Amino acid sequence: MPSGTKKRRNPRQRTSASRYKADKQSKTDKKENKKKTPEKPDGPIKYPMNYARPFSRLYAFTVDLGLLMMIIYTIAPQAGGAIFSNESVAPNLVFLLGYFILPTILWGRTPGKWVAGIVVVDAEGRTPGPAAIPREMIGKLVSFLAAGIGIFWLIFDPKRQGWHDKIAGTFVVENPYSGGPQFMKDFFKFGKKDEEETDSDDDDTDDIDEEESDSSSDEDDKSK
Repeated sequence: MPSGTKKRRNPRQRTSASRYKADKQSKTDKKENKKKTPEKPDGPIKYPMNYARPFSRLYAFTVDLGLLMMIIYTIAPQAGGAIFSNESVAPNLVFLLGYFILPTILWGRTPGKWVAGIVVVDAEGRTPGPAAIPREMIGKLVSFLAAGIGIFWLIFDPKRQGWHDKIAGTFVVENPYSGGPQFMKDFFKFGKKDEEETDSDDDDTDDIDEEESDSSSDEDDKSK
């Protein structure tokens, strides 16, 4: 081959190598993001004020409602009218208020909020404690009696506060330490995790072999 003539490279070789590097960088970024997940402190927790999205709060309410229905339909037939009946108004209210108030006082979240990855906090980012009582008893009553406007208010409020939050001085924020929709995804994908990791390793091996083949082809071109 004349010295002044250069053999043109196959553009697919450069594309393949660059695509491999991009994929490799993307996987590295994902691993780094997982490592950046904050660890739950041992002492009192002060949550960052990242206000929860309306969809997350709807998700939490749906989970709580589902759990309540399961409890009611499980216990009611065995209770003989002592609870969850038209004649047992007082016990019904005690149970419902206890379901929402006690977990919010102790942990800042009901089971539904735990699954949704959100938590109720005060202005300092700590669990509300006794402030959960006026929030759940008075605030939500006012919000629902106003044709639900107090609940829908959080959609347009810049701090995502409903009327019940404003009455009690509370906020609903994202919980970076546990729960979240990702919790449910990981739960259902638990059995598939090993299989997905194996497939990912096989793809990495194929990409490495392809890059090595492209590199050797480039070296052959240069030698010619």
